[in-house]
Amino acid sequence: MRIFATLRSRLIAMVAALLAVIIGSVAIISTRVAHYEIRKFDLEVHAGRAPRAPVAIGQYYRAHGSWAGVQPVIDQATRSGESDVIVFDGQRKFVGTSNAILRDAQLTPDGGLLIERRSAAGRTRELIRGPQMIVRDDKGNIAGSIFILPRQSKTPELPPTRSLDRSFFLTFLGATIFGVLMAMAIARWISVPVERLTAAARRMESGDLAVRVEPAGGAELAELARGFNAMAAALDRNEEQRRRMVSDVAHELRAPLTNIRCELESMQDGLTSPTPERIASLHEETMHLAHLVDDLQDLALAEAGRLEIDAQPVTVAALARRAAAGMEMRARERSVTLHCEGSDDVIVLADAHRAVQILTNLLANAVAHMEKPGEVRIAWEQNGSEAIIRVIDSGTGIPADEIPRIFERFYRVDVSRSRATGGAGLGLPIVRQLVAAHGGRVWAESVVGAGSVFSFTLPLAG
Repeated sequence: MRIFATLRSRLIAMVAALLAVIIGSVAIISTRVAHYEIRKFDLEVHAGRAPRAPVAIGQYYRAHGSWAGVQPVIDQATRSGESDVIVFDGQRKFVGTSNAILRDAQLTPDGGLLIERRSAAGRTRELIRGPQMIVRDDKGNIAGSIFILPRQSKTPELPPTRSLDRSFFLTFLGATIFGVLMAMAIARWISVPVERLTAAARRMESGDLAVRVEPAGGAELAELARGFNAMAAALDRNEEQRRRMVSDVAHELRAPLTNIRCELESMQDGLTSPTPERIASLHEETMHLAHLVDDLQDLALAEAGRLEIDAQPVTVAALARRAAAGMEMRARERSVTLHCEGSDDVIVLADAHRAVQILTNLLANAVAHMEKPGEVRIAWEQNGSEAIIRVIDSGTGIPADEIPRIFERFYRVDVSRSRATGGAGLGLPIVRQLVAAHGGRVWAESVVGAGSVFSFTLPLAG
C-alpha cells in the first residue's frame, strides 16, 4: 500500500499497532479482573444479607430426605430479600430457583455457576464463582448446592460494571490517542534527519559537493550524518585534487611541448640550425614528457592493483647504490652530495627495478628541496622481519599540517608547479603504492628549515 511507502508512515503504523496490542490487552485483562472482583464482592455481600434462606432450604432436605417440593420453600425464603437462590442436587442437576431467568443455569464440574440469559440484545453467558452452601445427607455425602446471588434481571451487566467499563474505555482511548501522537512525534524525530540526508544526497548528485547536514536524531543518525559529511568532504577534496591535477598535468605537458614546437618550427623556417645543443635540449624535453607519462601509467596501474611485482632476494646496499648513481648528475648540479650508509648483509625480498624507483623518487624529492649545498643520505637497518630504509635530507622541510597529505595523488606543498621543485606531484603517491605492493609501510618526518626523513620498509628475504 502506498500509504505506508514512507519511513515516517511505517514508524507511525508500527508504534500505533504496538500500542493497540498492549493497551488492548491491558484493557481486556483489567476489565475482566475488575468484573470478577466486583461480582465476587457483590455475591459475598448478598450472601451475608440472606443467611436464613440457604439454612431453611437445607433444613427442608434434611427433613424430607429429598428435594421434591422444595420450590415453595425457596420462594418463601427469598420473598422479602434482595437476593436470588438457585439449588442443584448432588448430581449437579437443576432443582429450583427463586428467579425464572436462572432456570437455564448450570453447575460446572469445578463448582462454578454458568448462567445463560436471553434478551433483546442477544444471548449472554456468565460464569460465577461465588459463595455457596453445600448440603450433605445423613451419611455425609453431598446432596446439593445452594447458590445465593444478587437479584437478577434481564440486563446482563450491573450498573457498577457498566460505569467501570465506560471509565476504562475513556482511559484507554485517551492513552491510545496520546500514544499515536507520541508515535507521530517519534517518527518525525527519526525521519526528519533521514529526509535531510536524502535531500543532501540529491544535491550532491547534482554536483553540489559543498553540501553538509547537521547531525541530529539520536546517536546512530547523528553518526550517519557525520559519516555523510566526511564522505562529502572527501569527495570535495578529491574533486579539488582532480581539478588541480588536470591543471598541473596540463602545465607540465604544455611547457615541454611548447619548447619542442618552437624549436622545430624555428628549424623548419630556417631561423635556427639543428645544432647538438638544440638537439640535446629537445631530447631533454622529450624525456621529461616520457617520465611524466610513465609516472601517470605507474600510478594508474598501482591504484588498480595491476602493478606486477617480481620479488627476488636483493641487498639493500645494491639498491641504494643504483639509485644514488642514477641521481648523481642531478645532485651535482645542485651541489648536493649523496651518501649510502648501511650493512651489505641486509637482504630484502623486492622487485629490484621497483625498489630502485622508490629510492629514486625519494632522492629526487630530497634533492629538489635542497636550497643550499648539503648532503642527502640513504640509511638502512634490519628491524625484526623487515628492513627500514631512510632517505634523509637537510632541505627546507615540510610543515606539520602538510605531512598527512603529501602522499595523496597530485598533492604538492609547492603549489607553484615549478619544475625545479618537482613535477606534478606524482612521485610520492607512486612511492606509497609501490611500497604497499611490496607489503611495506612508508611515512615521513620533518622539521621546517632542518630537513626531512622519508622512511619505508621492505620484507627481509628468508
